[in-house]
Amino acid sequence: MLHGLIFDLDGTLLDTRLDFAAIRADLDLPAGTPILEALEQLPPGEHRDRQWAVLHEHELAGARRAVICDGVLEFLADLHARGIPQAVLTRNSRVCAELALAQLPWTFSQILAREDAAPKPDPAGLLEISRRWGIPPAHLAICGDYLYDIDAGRQAGMTTILYAPGELPSFSDRADYILRHFADGPRLLDQLVVSNPPFTP
Repeated sequence: MLHGLIFDLDGTLLDTRLDFAAIRADLDLPAGTPILEALEQLPPGEHRDRQWAVLHEHELAGARRAVICDGVLEFLADLHARGIPQAVLTRNSRVCAELALAQLPWTFSQILAREDAAPKPDPAGLLEISRRWGIPPAHLAICGDYLYDIDAGRQAGMTTILYAPGELPSFSDRADYILRHFADGPRLLDQLVVSNPPFTP
């Protein structure tokens, strides 16, 4: 039974149109380098502070131009009608996450950013939401568009849903389910929810 759904933010609920190649270029990082992990490894000092400030400006610009992904509002309404709580776990900063989520006329039970838990693919944020809700991980799912979402969910012992509206990525076989459009969400929920009573964490 599904008793809660945790969403990634960028590329799943909202499109902030972040250009990660441009961000890495501005940070002088090699292509494909995990950005947060690279910045965390920098020694304390002015250079580290400047690098974090550059990333923040990119994320802030993305949050300000964020648009809601197709079908998200209807899918969230369906989850609410079924009594399934929703949360957000993002690698973004809390300030940028809250600014972006302000585009949604919706309140999430939990919003965890990188200040709150080790960033995905570390499962710590997912497990913290599980703890706060008092719901075992086996009764939760994570929906996201990137490998880090899927790997974090697998490590946490949660059902994983890959949101892939475009071409299927190479890691799609790692997900339990693939959601091509949020309009297909209710059918997916019918598979995941079996006589599921409303739950209020």
